[in-house]
Amino acid sequence: MKLYELVGKDKTQGFSPYVWRSRMAIAHKGLEVEMVPLIFTEIAGLKDIDAKTVPILDDDGTLITDSWDIACYLEEKYPDRPSLFGGAAGKAYANFFNFTSFTHLVMPLFQTLAYDIFEGLDDKDRAYFRETREARLGKSLEEAHAHQDQSLKIFQKQLWPYNTLLKSQAFFHGSQPAYTDYIMYGLFQWAKGVSALPIISPDEPLYGWRAKMDDLYDGLGKVIRTKKPA
Repeated sequence: MKLYELVGKDKTQGFSPYVWRSRMAIAHKGLEVEMVPLIFTEIAGLKDIDAKTVPILDDDGTLITDSWDIACYLEEKYPDRPSLFGGAAGKAYANFFNFTSFTHLVMPLFQTLAYDIFEGLDDKDRAYFRETREARLGKSLEEAHAHQDQSLKIFQKQLWPYNTLLKSQAFFHGSQPAYTDYIMYGLFQWAKGVSALPIISPDEPLYGWRAKMDDLYDGLGKVIRTKKPA
């Protein structure tokens, strides 16, 4: 089993939030995986794989190219291993979480991190990233960086329901982690891998939850080193 991931200058630091969802899902299932690092501009050049983004899972020749589809594939292909969803209701909850988190968490966090991501990219990726992400942002990367504090505050303001929920249960899935937790965890791995900016404070329930997530699967999440301030 191979999982293609996104890297920058440092080929040991995979930072895609969507790859991290899949990486944690694979670990949850107790499966072994080989990580294949790619920079942005290498993805389109993959032979026999029609994909523009990662993650890409290659399970003995079966290719899946979307993090949600990968989770569903793992659940169906390996039903005898720990469930990622805990049944139909849990799957529906995770899918809802997947959609709702995009607009009010992924987008403001992307605006917060965009310039920091650019700074860490392989030189071959910089022109591509600037062109495509500035079109998405509607502004230059430098303008986005100038408003980083405002974007971060928007993101942090949106965290209140997640912090509130974690006051009454250990994980988003309940007493044990599952795919909903991996969706959220991917965001924190993304931020940790590309920026020195602290996005939550130690007094928030999310802070303790993230520490528990870091310790899962023999500390898998700790392979992402916190980026040091420039």
